[in-house]
Amino acid sequence: MKTHLKNSVIYQVYTRNFTKEGTFSALKEKLDYIKNLKVDILYLLPISPIGKDGRKGDLGSPYSISDYTKINPELGTLEDFKSLIKATHEHNMKIMIDIVFNHTSRDSYIAKTHPEWMYHNKEGKMANKVGDWSDVYDLDYSNPELIKYLVDVIEYYCSIGVDGFRFDVASLLPKEFYIALKKMLDEKYPSTILLAEAIHPFFTDFARSLDLNPLSDGELSLYAFDMLYQYSSISLLSDYLNTKEIRYLDMYKIATLLEATLSTKDTLRIRGLENHDQKRLYEYTHDFTILRNLAASQAFMKGPMFIYNGLETKADHLENLFTKDTMDSSIDEAWFNFINKLINFKKEKLNLTLNTTTPLLTKNETLAFKNTYEGNKVAYGLFSLTGKEELIEDSHLDNGTYIDYLTNNEYKITNNSIRVKEPLILIKK
Repeated sequence: MKTHLKNSVIYQVYTRNFTKEGTFSALKEKLDYIKNLKVDILYLLPISPIGKDGRKGDLGSPYSISDYTKINPELGTLEDFKSLIKATHEHNMKIMIDIVFNHTSRDSYIAKTHPEWMYHNKEGKMANKVGDWSDVYDLDYSNPELIKYLVDVIEYYCSIGVDGFRFDVASLLPKEFYIALKKMLDEKYPSTILLAEAIHPFFTDFARSLDLNPLSDGELSLYAFDMLYQYSSISLLSDYLNTKEIRYLDMYKIATLLEATLSTKDTLRIRGLENHDQKRLYEYTHDFTILRNLAASQAFMKGPMFIYNGLETKADHLENLFTKDTMDSSIDEAWFNFINKLINFKKEKLNLTLNTTTPLLTKNETLAFKNTYEGNKVAYGLFSLTGKEELIEDSHLDNGTYIDYLTNNEYKITNNSIRVKEPLILIKK
């Protein structure tokens, strides 16, 4: 396990929309800003050329890739990308890129030169197996030459300085690929960081109904990955925020526990509600108290803090994936400072010793988590999701005097209960 990831901060950038220019060179000029957020890993959405056949929107989806080994000219040149890598390292950050090995664009280099590596339907035509991904065709991993080719792609990016890879719909790739990939990395680039977009349980069930064989979260961590998405649980929190039905919140608490206990002890989940596929916090609620509680609940939990560009500026909508939609970079100072407090908490050395985050099964619209650290140290994260003061009570809340990390104020837990409105991160005095 790469222990340093426990208190790390990952910052996801959609290069096209992060700056007005939408280029690597413009992004490089923003590295001081990103580093000042105490970011450890700069993660870029796919950087390869986008296919034209069936393209969505006027610029297309970056997840419809035509050639894995080339650079999207809209973002810059290979030399521009190498310059960004160098500058990122000079800022003492690592760089991670998105890898899309489940499918390619319909007019991809592989589809043209190795059609036998593509999935074919019952009519013998190239196709995709699931979803409404009309701009892509799936790869067929029954050919071992494809596996070798894709492992070589990863080795190439490692050779030019890329430090990590986020695998799109990682659960749909076969274990044989990950075994071959891990063998190469262990031999040549053992410090490489791997992040899996582990899929939603309902999507896993759907894929299995189609007689596919998606990998479980446990298998992903066993075969290759240092970090996984928290999609086994987080979709239920989103369901609660969309519907305000408390049953989803109750299910989220239980799913969070199952997510941890059904994975290996060393499995880390990235913590954040926002990404390029998910709604902004501000799209769920305009209540700043609830916003603060939501953001803090994620930062408190075991695993790296995950920031999609714009969280720190309180971005009010999810940028369009298929066209130019420049992120609003204006700063709400109070919100920006609050996010920085959460980052400071995540960066605490204490979190390097964090063993477990345990959800407390509270009965109202609240979230309560107990962090247990080495040496029997504990901390509580207590969050109201109503924007009002709520009573949190649970037998696992230890009575005593605590200091709130966010405000430095003193709080007491008595009778295994406490009233909460603003987010609290309580550490035993």
